[in-house]
Amino acid sequence: MAELALTSTVMNQNQLWLNPEQTLQYSELCNTLYERELARLAQTPPERVANLPKRLKSLPFYVREAANLLLQYPSPLTLDAQNACWLHGQAKQCPVPHVDESEACFKYYDKYSKLGLLVPIYSLQQGVEQILIDSIDEIDVPGHRVHCNEHGWFAMAGWAQEPDNLHKLLLKPSKAIMTAACCGHQWRNAERKTPRLLTLREMLLASRLNWQNFAKPHAAG
Repeated sequence: MAELALTSTVMNQNQLWLNPEQTLQYSELCNTLYERELARLAQTPPERVANLPKRLKSLPFYVREAANLLLQYPSPLTLDAQNACWLHGQAKQCPVPHVDESEACFKYYDKYSKLGLLVPIYSLQQGVEQILIDSIDEIDVPGHRVHCNEHGWFAMAGWAQEPDNLHKLLLKPSKAIMTAACCGHQWRNAERKTPRLLTLREMLLASRLNWQNFAKPHAAG
């Protein structure tokens, strides 16, 4: 009954284009994303509780948008609607480049950097390797650096620019790198670990990826 109520809440005229199979997937995505995000918000630390009502109020909108985008834009990955995640074979090792690609990274971001560009971030923390997805929200052209919404400042060549993100690296996107980011692949000691589930925000970003041209992400719903 709760799932039917949620589905009724988030369904609107934007879903009229869905076929019966997609309608079922849409309902599954909405319910799973909603439940997952509620569980995450329940862990909100005391110092951030004041913002909780506003976030709860906007939650149905972002769940609906994420479900729309996941079904609207093509992806080479397999969508698991019941678990609201993407599936793909995991590489034996993290696909972060093992050679210096700072020049190629700089050329890419010097040419394509713009507000809203989706970018991959490599993270190595407590022995766990991940590739995270973020978006650019500020560009320092004279300083040849970009600010990522969640992960801070990076040089266009990839190097972290803040004490809090020195364990991270801005990468040039590739299909292997973006696949790892979207599927939540993780590695420890060069061995594959269980993939993590992306947050609602990450799902929203990843669902806008244009796999034919990473420099031109799809528009939001």
